[in-house]
Amino acid sequence: MVIWTDNAVSHITEFIDSVREGTEETAKAYMSKLIDYVDILETMPELGKVLKYKILGYDVRQIIYKKHRIIYHVKENNAVILAIIHTRLDIDKAIRKLKRDIE
Repeated sequence: MVIWTDNAVSHITEFIDSVREGTEETAKAYMSKLIDYVDILETMPELGKVLKYKILGYDVRQIIYKKHRIIYHVKENNAVILAIIHTRLDIDKAIRKLKRDIE
């Protein structure tokens, strides 16, 4: 099962809300495809690359969809989506912020 945290859902909402007027439909379609892409974790939760971080005692993993990192951990064979961050962002800073928000 794929479990979306409130934090990850808010990242999607913020992305859609931040786009320029006239591109909202494109942003929604992009995020819809990202969400569909993440569904692969339902059958293969350990697919993503293990990063050097731990959150709540779990190894943090990532998969990449175009220009976004899907950050998650595996709990009881479920993929728990923690964050969606742009690949331009510094991963170390993003994980530190994520840890503050979650832990």
